[in-house]
Amino acid sequence: MKKQYKITALIVSLVLMAFALTSCTLTKSASSNETTTASSSGESVTGADIDTLINENDVSVTTDGATAIVLNGNSVQINGSGAAADGTTVTVTSGGTYEISGTLTDGRIIVNADGEEVTLILNNADITCSYSSAIFVYEAKSATVYLADGSQNTLSDGSSYSYNDSYSSEADEEPNACIYSKDDLVIAGSGKLNVNGNLNNGITSKDTLLIENVTLTVKAVNTGIKGKDDLVIKSGVYNLDCDGDTIHGDNSTTILDGTFSLTSGDDAIHADNTLTIQGGTFTITAHEGLEATIIVINGGKLEINASDDGINAAQKIDGVTPTVKINGGEITINMGQGDTDGIDANGNIEINGGMVNVNAQSPFDYDGTGTINGGTVYVNGSQVTSLSNQFGGGMGGQMPGGGMQGGQPPQGGRGPRG
Repeated sequence: MKKQYKITALIVSLVLMAFALTSCTLTKSASSNETTTASSSGESVTGADIDTLINENDVSVTTDGATAIVLNGNSVQINGSGAAADGTTVTVTSGGTYEISGTLTDGRIIVNADGEEVTLILNNADITCSYSSAIFVYEAKSATVYLADGSQNTLSDGSSYSYNDSYSSEADEEPNACIYSKDDLVIAGSGKLNVNGNLNNGITSKDTLLIENVTLTVKAVNTGIKGKDDLVIKSGVYNLDCDGDTIHGDNSTTILDGTFSLTSGDDAIHADNTLTIQGGTFTITAHEGLEATIIVINGGKLEINASDDGINAAQKIDGVTPTVKINGGEITINMGQGDTDGIDANGNIEINGGMVNVNAQSPFDYDGTGTINGGTVYVNGSQVTSLSNQFGGGMGGQMPGGGMQGGQPPQGGRGPRG
């Protein structure tokens, strides 16, 4: 009986199409699926990229005809075509599906299939590479790393890399992550994956990165998950513990759903351009919880414990007003003592819906405007109807809290720190 695995094989082209509008500013007013993508052009168009991503159907890929790559400690057995082993280095040179199982004590998988679509199915695979990435997608049209149903997989790289082969570049620091792709990358499947990024990042794609329906644990000395063009997470369970950012998009980061436990020495979730959270459950402990030029929260449940800013709209790209826009969801922000802000914007803060509960000495700090158009906002245990401004008022200005109504936060809300 043949096995079938659900993956999103077409999602890369979908994401590229959806984010072809990143040179413009996307706005959808009063919508639970609002997406705002900033640029220096200042133009505005209407887009439905979030709706498209949500509604896109998965496709089925079978293991029939797949090349089997069996890892046997310090040797490799390959049954099928399109891949070859040189000692403990496996190189995939043709498009197709490859099922990888077993343990490799010191070796790696390289994909060098220019213009081809490659699927790597990890089926109880444990790969350690002391000198490079465990998986390195050097050339491909797109690559999918799929976690087989019920499988437990572990990938680990070394704390230092050797760049003395034709695929690597020390000058460009390529590769520099346990899973490293120079092309579009999809990670999907209902199995489990542990990634240990001992040199730098856990997972890096130099193009679009989409992750869907996985159970993923990452420990990294720098960033856990990084996408250069656009980073999209559709669903899954994530336990990320990183010295740097846990989730980082050089351009835009979009999260549709999932369960996230994030411990970060820097930003828990970051985008240089736009960060959109459509839904999900987040437990965050970080220096900063969320950071991007534009931050849009349409839904989800977030608990942010931060030592600098809980949510920070910072000027990462020129010609755009940094903005935090909250349209829905349940957000609790607990800040440490000192020069910290619950929600900080180098531009505007706009709350249109949902529940926002901020426990901080400085709940809000904005350079532009701060407005409550809808939803419910609590500061240090009391409901407010306007946003105080630490930047505008400072210590001699408004007391944190704005216009007080005396309402109490939902159960679990914390009062002022002593």
